[in-house]
Amino acid sequence: MSWNDTLEQKLAALSSVEFDYTETADIRRTSELDLGCTGIFTDATVIYFEIKNVTFLLKESGRRKTAQVYTMYNEVLSALAEQTGGFLNCFSPSSFLIIYPGKEESVKLAVTGALKIVYALTETYKHHFSGIPNLEFAMGLDHGHIMGTKVLSDYGTENIAWFGSCIYKAIRICKECARPFYVGVSGSIYHSLDESLRTTTRRILGIKKSVEMWTKVTYQYENVKKHLYQSNHKIPIIEEK
Repeated sequence: MSWNDTLEQKLAALSSVEFDYTETADIRRTSELDLGCTGIFTDATVIYFEIKNVTFLLKESGRRKTAQVYTMYNEVLSALAEQTGGFLNCFSPSSFLIIYPGKEESVKLAVTGALKIVYALTETYKHHFSGIPNLEFAMGLDHGHIMGTKVLSDYGTENIAWFGSCIYKAIRICKECARPFYVGVSGSIYHSLDESLRTTTRRILGIKKSVEMWTKVTYQYENVKKHLYQSNHKIPIIEEK
């Protein structure tokens, strides 16, 4: 059978059935999915992490250094995602997606995870990145329904592709963020945060005061004016005693 006959056969099989899915908050169940028109559906808070200046890095540092940076970011994000209850996906050659399944409870986990990632990259492990100048990154967060489906590469590697409007809103929010405001969240996330993630204590003129840790920003999303909230706050990756 020729390659185009094989492709015709595969498309006929896929197009003749309705896409089926399982509703679950346990995204580990993606490993149980069949290849084809099946998926999982869940509520989740997502972090879209982007290396903001990959094109610059390629020009200034070359392909090997850029690939090295991507691998190092992957290690940090994977470790912090696991530590805070999230699941990491490589989204593109310049970005990652971290998924926190669940309803309201996932929001706090994801925001905490994002602020810990900032601390890890700019404080704890920054010396490992010091040999690559001008690194820039940012994160956008939103909450909503997502669907994942398993796809198989030509080399037999299984990957999970994720779909949901909250992912694309997180991408748009990320575009508005940059150093030192590495993290941006949607209005719905901001308004669902409790006081522990809305305010922090800072010393101003020698006096400890409770201050808002988020700054309101107006932006356009799908030709509609919306608000996001940016923060330069960081959470230590190890609890202070």
